[in-house]
Amino acid sequence: MKAKLKSPYLASIDLGTSTLKAAIFDTDGNIISAKSVEYPLSYPGKDIIENDLEKYWAAIVCLLKEALENIDRPENIIAMSLSSQGETMVPVDIDLKPLRPAIVWLDSRSAGQAEEISLSFDTDQLFGITGLPASDPSWPASRIKWIKENEPGIFDKTYKFLLLKDYIAYMFTGILFGESTVYCSTYYYDIKKLSYYEPMLDYLGISEDRLPPIVYTGSVMGNISKEAAAATGLSVQTRFVSGAMDQVAGAVGAGNICQGGATETTGTAFAMIVTTDIPVIDKEGRLPCQLHAVKGKYCLMPYSNTGGMVLKWFKDTFAGDIKLSDNEIYNMLTAEASEVPPGSDGLIMLPHISGAFFPENNPKAKGVFSGISIGHGRGHFVRAILESIAFMLRKDNDIFSANNIKIENIISMGGGARSSLWNQIKADVTGIEVHIPKNTETALLGAAIIAGVGIGVYKDYEEAVKRAVMIEKVYRPVDANRDIYEKAYKKYNEIYGRLEKVF
Repeated sequence: MKAKLKSPYLASIDLGTSTLKAAIFDTDGNIISAKSVEYPLSYPGKDIIENDLEKYWAAIVCLLKEALENIDRPENIIAMSLSSQGETMVPVDIDLKPLRPAIVWLDSRSAGQAEEISLSFDTDQLFGITGLPASDPSWPASRIKWIKENEPGIFDKTYKFLLLKDYIAYMFTGILFGESTVYCSTYYYDIKKLSYYEPMLDYLGISEDRLPPIVYTGSVMGNISKEAAAATGLSVQTRFVSGAMDQVAGAVGAGNICQGGATETTGTAFAMIVTTDIPVIDKEGRLPCQLHAVKGKYCLMPYSNTGGMVLKWFKDTFAGDIKLSDNEIYNMLTAEASEVPPGSDGLIMLPHISGAFFPENNPKAKGVFSGISIGHGRGHFVRAILESIAFMLRKDNDIFSANNIKIENIISMGGGARSSLWNQIKADVTGIEVHIPKNTETALLGAAIIAGVGIGVYKDYEEAVKRAVMIEKVYRPVDANRDIYEKAYKKYNEIYGRLEKVF
């Protein structure tokens, strides 16, 4: 049955790495329609991960058509916005057509170029300018350098070096622009001056006119174009608002908009967002600092490539032959882990199966199980995995404390937030309450809120969060588990410290 209009609708799309999602909300944050589709990436060579943009756009079109089937009139959607992965690079020609498949943020082909950049600049100075503690192959700066050195024909033909969100926004509006939160991880954007960093552009051999103009989150960019409306079923009356990078959008959708607010996402990767009123540059380079969606605010964003990926790896490797659905297998493994006592009877895991990022910043780190004994079964290994991600969360929080940032509670998002056991472990390990929002699709809700604030449906983000965001459950630390986890956390850090030099 199609929904009848009770209030204006707000739409959003989450441009995920391997999954695309679309949703339509009312202004109280209720989901009217939501759809998702998996999108296969291309792996044409070692360290190379690409995205066919024509197929990606076609998937978005189909997704929106399905989502729109549940509402009466597309013109009731008064605004829409995007939540997006960062760093994925799209070089386009003068007609704004992609010159090659997009280079996905996970792609590490430009590791050599990233190292050369780090040797050519004072990285401490760059940290204060870009908010990024170190050069990395995922930053678009290293991608431009790689294209220049390895695909000079593409480099010369490139009219604009875009990011994925820029390109998709152009497909919806016919307007070319970039958005500030996504550009924070390019390594050529000044997060204090809110402008491109000219010395980096000079080093890369490009001028500012080969990049899109940057607008702030929540800027109204016009209406859906006639071409996009014809393709998707959207209305040309719908306003298009610049959205945000997915983690930032997720923070908004969870209500993390004030100083000291904290969210953590345990999806494939693991990331935190902590809101601050001023830019915080950690002197030891452990906390990336980026712009928040709320104008004038910043956010600290430590992350790791490994999060829920570790549990998925274990499921696929050691339970892949079980004839159950993925959800049923996860539930089975979690049930086994729940029978194991806190601390996993001395079994400790380092979850760095794809390298360690912040705060360790050690891409050579490896996953480790330590303390295996004959009494350990599958449930012990699963619980040790769950506890290892909680130790990462605790380690990040220790660094926030060292920077005089006090966190009252942590709002948990992503697939990991669906596990009661995992939520309780995180609360016990950190000693901080873990809150679960009613709407777990926080990136989609956050992008919809950004659209609503942009066109004035809400007076500001505070009003929007009061109306549209609700906490459904709270996990409080269990005092009886504190000493157990203090000892386990100490051992976790000691194991990493002893192995760091041999990875």
